[in-house]
Amino acid sequence: MKLRLGLIVVLLSCVCQAEEVDCNNAFTTYEMNTCAAKEVEAANILLEQYLKKAKEKYADDAAIFKSIENGQGAWLAYRTTHCDSVREVWSGGSIRGVMTSGCKLQLTKERTHTIWADYLTYMDSTPPLLPEPK
Repeated sequence: MKLRLGLIVVLLSCVCQAEEVDCNNAFTTYEMNTCAAKEVEAANILLEQYLKKAKEKYADDAAIFKSIENGQGAWLAYRTTHCDSVREVWSGGSIRGVMTSGCKLQLTKERTHTIWADYLTYMDSTPPLLPEPK
């Protein structure tokens, strides 16, 4: 019994460990979706870094701090709703995941740049608090 249980655990651990996908050579739908999701996750992490820095800059001004949080909440709701509609447009095909991720990636990059331009730059020659996001 213990041997069977041990074998089941080993087999399940093998199944749960997905192979690393080579995103430079993604070909299958699974690979493309996996790589697109990784790109979105990296963009989300960068956005969070810029948002955190903006909040740090305005931490002493409760009204601005709260408005940044409110704006981010509204933007997240917009991104979800908009990209869900893109997913619906492509719902009949296997490309829907890639198209949805592409939507999220584009909007997230735009939002990161907006955060940078609106909160982390200065009108004079003072350098921005973080580099311009790409």
